[in-house]
Amino acid sequence: MEILGYLLLCLIWSTTWQAIRICLTGYPPMFGASLRFLIAAALLLVVVRARKLPLRLPGGRPQHLALLIAGLVNGLGYACIYLAELKLSGGTTAIICASSPLFTLIVARMFGLEPLLLRRLLGMSIGLGGMAALFWEGQTLGDGQIRAMLFALVAAAVMWPIYGALLKRYAHDLPPLLSTLYFLFYTALTLLVLAPLRGESWPNIAAAPVQAHLALMYLAVFGSVVAWSIYLALLQRLDLSVLSTLGLVQPVLALGLDLLLREAQLGPRGYLGALLVLVAMGLSTWPLRR
Repeated sequence: MEILGYLLLCLIWSTTWQAIRICLTGYPPMFGASLRFLIAAALLLVVVRARKLPLRLPGGRPQHLALLIAGLVNGLGYACIYLAELKLSGGTTAIICASSPLFTLIVARMFGLEPLLLRRLLGMSIGLGGMAALFWEGQTLGDGQIRAMLFALVAAAVMWPIYGALLKRYAHDLPPLLSTLYFLFYTALTLLVLAPLRGESWPNIAAAPVQAHLALMYLAVFGSVVAWSIYLALLQRLDLSVLSTLGLVQPVLALGLDLLLREAQLGPRGYLGALLVLVAMGLSTWPLRR
């Protein structure tokens, strides 16, 4: 069952990059992202109530504030991702975001959560070289792609490591479903506020193509609720070091989907950069402590 769950999780999270691209064909970036997480939060609320978990946070205001900030940062991160995928393919975005664990190590060290070992410093150096190769490749694609790459890099390097550290420190004593519910709800609210600030109009749902609706539901149900449920179940049975290899598999499958859908953007330099990022991630995150 663990192997089946792991493979299913790899499949779901590897396909969400392409699902975002499809969702953007019918929904504006901020509204599309906010609806995804609002639907996911509503479904999680049903699950939490069905399991009779208390909605009150035992840590009170400090815990609420930590989850609020984590959701705010995550919302900003997903805003960057959705804007990036207006120009980038799912595979290219996934490769750039695969560098997130490298930057997470720095933030974890700043928060006093993990040591910064020499092997990890070596991995970071290789990863930065890979990012340089990717951005060098991006120059051949145009200024719009370069800006999109910067959006994705901001999410991977700044937003996601911060919310990860906050959740690790302040949500460790919560039932995972409950912390995920609050976290995704605050993420959705952040994106909902960003939508009018960006000048987006409420999407004409009736005029959106069917594939955009299907992609939105896939992202909400499978990409958020189901994927997190599988992850939390596997976390009770497998070492964290085993689950961390998901970050190595996702970009590979996402690039494969790019090739299958004929959306591949990278040339030789880009694929060299992608390889360096994956090697760097492996050096930096393996082996992890249980």
